[in-house]
Amino acid sequence: MSAIVRQTMGKGLSTDLIQDIELTTNEYYIGIGKSDIFNVSDTPIDPIDSPFEEREFRNNLQSIKKVEGCSFVAPRVNWSSGTIYAGWDDHVDPKNTTPWYVLNDAKEVYICLEHGKNPDGTSKPSVIEPNYGLLNVPYADSFTTSDDYVWKFLYSITPERIYQFLSSNHIPVQPAESSLSTGDSIEDLQFNVKSNSQGGQIISAKIINSGTGYITEPTVEVIGNGSGAIAIAIINSSGQIVDIKIQNYGSGYSYASFKIDGDGQDFEARAIITGENGIGFNPIDDLKTNSVLLNIKPNGEVLQTDENGVEFGTFIVENSFRQMGVIKNPLTPEGNPFTSTSSKVLPSINLVNNSTFETGKKITGNKTGAVAHVDESDGKIVRYHQNQSTGFIPFELGEGVSQGAVSGVVESLSSVNGINRFSGEIMYIENRHKIRRDAEQQEDIKIVLTV
Repeated sequence: MSAIVRQTMGKGLSTDLIQDIELTTNEYYIGIGKSDIFNVSDTPIDPIDSPFEEREFRNNLQSIKKVEGCSFVAPRVNWSSGTIYAGWDDHVDPKNTTPWYVLNDAKEVYICLEHGKNPDGTSKPSVIEPNYGLLNVPYADSFTTSDDYVWKFLYSITPERIYQFLSSNHIPVQPAESSLSTGDSIEDLQFNVKSNSQGGQIISAKIINSGTGYITEPTVEVIGNGSGAIAIAIINSSGQIVDIKIQNYGSGYSYASFKIDGDGQDFEARAIITGENGIGFNPIDDLKTNSVLLNIKPNGEVLQTDENGVEFGTFIVENSFRQMGVIKNPLTPEGNPFTSTSSKVLPSINLVNNSTFETGKKITGNKTGAVAHVDESDGKIVRYHQNQSTGFIPFELGEGVSQGAVSGVVESLSSVNGINRFSGEIMYIENRHKIRRDAEQQEDIKIVLTV
């Protein structure tokens, strides 16, 4: 039996997730961890949806930070001269087709309604960048460039969303924020595009059989339940219809076909019809996406201030990580909801003297044989993690711990820090190649969830 989960369901679930985050109905955090290697070659392994994988992720955790923003996103497609783009199609799986939309240099998003064609019906590459401002065309209407591509402007990405959500692999997808113009020059562009959208337009035709024997261009009648669509046929020297040009898109169609009146035979084409709201009403539908991007921007070591006015670090620096994940509703060690901005989440050893242990390396308990990976060495405090590779033998008070020729003595132990690492729901796990952190860097950690 074959079946699909439609984009509409994915969009609904993704919308619920975004609202849940934005309304802070639940608390979502991005966590990083695993300073130790995956294997001898340190090659990331594919995570498995299993209880063991979840436990290992929790064991590896170093730090968490509350999700700072979320947005629908689509795969990034930069406009490039010489590339053939597909026209938007109502009958194509978006995951298995030539891109039908682009991001231009001005950070504007355009949909290709129809790609250019040569006289014989073959596709032409795009050589004119869609840019309504440079081309001096109305932004709320579709327009044709000199390479015969038909484009429609969707929206311009705001500077705030560029900073927060634009990445090398994804572009933010933004619906019009309200049903009224806001006075914001960028937002009102999209508002006007939405206001001018018309549902049920026939924007192009997909030729299934070019037919034979057409000596003169036949007349084309659009048959359907809408009105206003006008089309003409283009034939080649071999007597085939190589294109159906839509001269007026019309509106209100939910079904349509082409009636050809001419001297040939066997021609067949399918009308490509927009949804009931039309292109530009909701770019989430136009770009056929149900992916959501979550992001955090840890800036060096995130600092907080305690009740005495003393700053303390809440995010691990001077180490590396190989795992990222999303945690929903973690709890404090006392069992209360955790709501702080960020936190280190590691157990720790407090040594008698200042530690000189190196991060990223193992320490060993001289009495117990306990083994752990050092994640942070700060004064007398050594924060560490244990996982399946080290085993889970606990350190003991008073025992010596060593790392090669360097040693120390355990004065006190703490099994928790910030949160109970085994609380909350693990919503997502991603394994990556090693990423180094240091106190001077600004990171932009983005996670894309596709429902």
